[in-house]
Amino acid sequence: MTIVLGLVLLPVLFRHLPKEELGVWLLLGQSWAAMGILDLGIGVTLTRRIALAKGKSGGDPNAPLNAESLRDIADLVESGRRIYYVMSAAVFLASWIAGFFYLRHLEFGQLSHSTVWIAWTILCASQAFAVWATVWTCLLQGVGYVGWDALIASFINAGALLAQIIAVLCGGGLVALATVAAIGALAQRWVTRWLAKWRRPDLFSLRGHWNREVLRGVPSLAIRAWLTAVGTVLVFNTDQFFIAAAKGAEGIPSFRAAYVFVHNITVLAVSVGLASSVFISHYWQAGDMVQVRRLIERNCRLGLLVMLCTCAVVITAGQSLFDLWLGHGNFAGYRILVIFLISETLEAQSYIISTSSRATNDEAFAISSLAAGVLKIALAAILIRTQGLLGLALATMIALLSTNHWYMVWRGIRRLRIPLMEYFKEVVLPTIVWSGAALLLAGGIAIALRQASDLTKLAGAVSSVGVIFILALFRLVMSQHERATVRIKAAATLRRFFPAR
Repeated sequence: MTIVLGLVLLPVLFRHLPKEELGVWLLLGQSWAAMGILDLGIGVTLTRRIALAKGKSGGDPNAPLNAESLRDIADLVESGRRIYYVMSAAVFLASWIAGFFYLRHLEFGQLSHSTVWIAWTILCASQAFAVWATVWTCLLQGVGYVGWDALIASFINAGALLAQIIAVLCGGGLVALATVAAIGALAQRWVTRWLAKWRRPDLFSLRGHWNREVLRGVPSLAIRAWLTAVGTVLVFNTDQFFIAAAKGAEGIPSFRAAYVFVHNITVLAVSVGLASSVFISHYWQAGDMVQVRRLIERNCRLGLLVMLCTCAVVITAGQSLFDLWLGHGNFAGYRILVIFLISETLEAQSYIISTSSRATNDEAFAISSLAAGVLKIALAAILIRTQGLLGLALATMIALLSTNHWYMVWRGIRRLRIPLMEYFKEVVLPTIVWSGAALLLAGGIAIALRQASDLTKLAGAVSSVGVIFILALFRLVMSQHERATVRIKAAATLRRFFPAR
């Protein structure tokens, strides 16, 4: 829901905001997202520590918590709550000051600096609200309620995006968009805490205390997690600064739109892997390596299938897709789009594996992530001058290929005790074969429909790839029991519509 509404919001912004104002909003929004690094790695570390404490009661997600797990989780939540009170105030001040040093040097045509400053201040408050709520998200995820917090985020984000669309259609600008984001962050904090208390009242019945024992080792792990996040931000959240400096804010939208589309597909591809990390912690703590391996291999197959089948659609109907979505003249070009697709496909694979490895208390990716960030900055500064926006996309791909995209996979599967050749044979090779079939089928459809309208071309590509994707999902991702369940339900549906005579 969030992704679809986000993709709906973007063409609304393209059509109803002046190009400079749109560029500034994308600049502020991406810069605001980058402020997530001010969490200092506490969130991911606290979630993992709660998951490992829960794992002391067994690997089964539905197992009741024993007294030791309950006591440790209560102390972790209370300690985290105190930490995040301080951090939310620090995040607001740090992000606002960072904006002060950057935004004051930008030159605007139609926009006033005061409008930009008000919008940025509201976005900083929104980020502080999000940090304030993090401890309750950590609690829900750590004890295994990963779907619930995602559901809350989806509905509230959907409501916020709808409100932003309405605000823009009614003539609102930067301040209205930022205000809606801040209200959404407050709502998400309140609902997440309410749900945690409703689903696990036993955790709220115990009064936790500040406990240095349960926090032992957290600072060093958090710092390494934070350094990993810093490297990620340097890679993925600095493009707008290079574009603004080289071409002005008006150069951001088309390049950013191409990246947003591909990145949203990546979010879909890694969502199950991200949700599985706390269960991997539970199984790892309980010593159940069979379940750990099963989860990781299925998650990687699903992630690669989503990304590679998307590549098949975009390669055969990318121009039609962007013309229908954003209107003519807003397509960044196939070269940039293909580079994004290659980079994000490898990113999806490395992210799923590294997240699974980190779930076992293995924070081993700080150096490679920082190296990727530094290399991206250095390459971008050079290549954007000689190759323009294509050079900026190439800088990201080269930086990641040289660091995270090989190291995270190699280190992760070694930590998780999966043989490299087995991973290639059981995961990589089957997904390449199925997605290759999807590309061939979509290519044939594209040739047959080359004189058709953009909508017909896109529909042909999506439907042909969709058929192959569903078949691959059935064969590669679903378990035998799940396949049998699908067959039974499909047969029951057919009998309902076509009863036997």
